[in-house]
Parts: sequence; C-alpha cells; structure tokens
Amino acid sequence: MEKKNNAVVKKVIIAVVVVVLLVAAIFLTKSFIDQKNEPSNGDVPSSSQTSQTVEPVSKPDYSEYVEQNPETVGWISIPGTKINFPVVQSVDNEYYLSHTFDHKSDKRGAIYMDYRNNAIDLDANTIIYGHNDYKDGSVFSEVAHYDDIEYYKEHPIIEFNTLESYYQWKIYAVFITNQQAYDDNGYIFNFIWPQMEGPNFKGYVEELNKRTLYYTGVDIKNGDRILTLSSCARNLDTAGNRAKTSIVVVARAVRPGEDPTVDVSKAYVNENPKYPQLYYNIKGIANPYKNDERWYPVVID
Repeated sequence: MEKKNNAVVKKVIIAVVVVVLLVAAIFLTKSFIDQKNEPSNGDVPSSSQTSQTVEPVSKPDYSEYVEQNPETVGWISIPGTKINFPVVQSVDNEYYLSHTFDHKSDKRGAIYMDYRNNAIDLDANTIIYGHNDYKDGSVFSEVAHYDDIEYYKEHPIIEFNTLESYYQWKIYAVFITNQQAYDDNGYIFNFIWPQMEGPNFKGYVEELNKRTLYYTGVDIKNGDRILTLSSCARNLDTAGNRAKTSIVVVARAVRPGEDPTVDVSKAYVNENPKYPQLYYNIKGIANPYKNDERWYPVVID
C-alpha cells in the first residue's frame, strides 16, 4: 500500500513540474518576441520614434554617421517632408556650402550648423543652413514652402536632435530677409546671432513679430532654446535679377512636460509683414518700416 501511495505522489510531483516548465517556456518565448520587436538603440530614429516623447530615456545613436563624417553633430527632419538629413559643422560657414556630407564637391552642399554654435550644450539660438535647389527639391528646398501658411499648418513641428539629446521644435515665425545691406538701406537683420537670450531677446522677438509672414499662435519666452533654419529665397527675384535673399524659419524647443502638438487653427496671416527695402522698390510702394529703429544684438559675457 505504501509503495502505491509513493507512486501516486511521484506522479503528482512530475505533473506539477511539467506544468511549471510549460508556463516558464511560454513566458520566456513571449519575452523574447517582445524584445525582438522593440526598436534597437542603434537604429537612426524615425520621425515617429522621436515624436513619441519629449524627454526620451536614452540619447540618440548616430555613431554610424559620425564614423562616416566626424563633423556630424546631429540630425534634422520635418515629418511629412523630404527633409531628413544628418547635420554637420565645420570650422567656418563656407566649406559645406559646396561640399556634401561625404566631402564631395557639389553646389547643393550639405545641411550644416553655424560654426559658432555649441553643438552639444545648445546656445540660445542654433542656426542651421541648407541650399534651396528648386530643380530637384533636394537639401533645404522644402524650407522655401514655409512662405505659405497652409504649408506651415501641415508641418508645424521640426525635429532636430544633437548627439546627446532628442528635441522637438514648434515653429514661431517665418520671414524673408536680405543678405546684402544695400537691399535694405544699408541694414542687415542679424538673425544668425547665437546669443538671443537676456538683453537681446526683447528686441529680437519684436523684429520677428514685425517680419513674420503669419502668426502661428506659438508663444516664446526668454530662456527658450531657439532653432533657426536659413535657406535661399526666390520671392524677390525679378526678370534678369536674382535677389540675394533668405527665407528663415524660427522655432523654439518644446519645453519639458509640454504637449508637443500645435493647434494650427490659431495661425493667421500677417497683413503687413516687414520686408527689406528691395520688396517695396519692386512693388513700387512706400516702405512703412523705413524709419524703424535698427536692432543690433550685443555680446553677452
């Protein structure tokens, strides 16, 4: 009788062990599948990945691009557009005007950060340049479309990440400006100054508010990080005259804990934006801003 009882106990123990092993196997299999489906930290983040969070737990991994070009400082993309490029930085603002990311000579150049900017601990104003090639729509050509408020409404967010952090940026203003002083009565608006905080902030924003082609409804505060995209514009070209002007998109970083979405229904057209004198000459109308006080940034120690 005792032997029979022992046999029953053994069978029960074996059954329990089998069940436990089956449960463990199912759990491990599910865990493996879940891990396999997660994006690798080594992948270049897509727009959908970077837009899921304002404060990601890990920093971007652009090591593949840094290996190809050690001057890589980040990545810029605008969801819904062709703009999706590595960003480089040289010792000047000339080299990448005519050289690609791969250092090949090309008039379309590369997308590059102003040489004065701190590429890790971002300045108050980070400036990124790119050519506007109307023929093939490459590099920063689509930036030129921001002269249309409807285009802005479809693309109100910029994603620019450094090697250390992810960032999203809400567009604040878009304007057209001159590259040569004689096109605006001897004046050039210095929007590419890295130190736009402190004593420079108020005058700078006042200029943006006059010049912007439309108001986006996005606010901006002293201390916000600013991102400036600059590309060539063709808005003031005339027959036989290719004006040297820029279209400029100014955005500010999404703040920690802030909703990264934008209510584009708040955007409306500026009925009287401030242009360089060249615009008024072409139109044959008086410049209402001709006697405006000229704003110049100051060096911040």
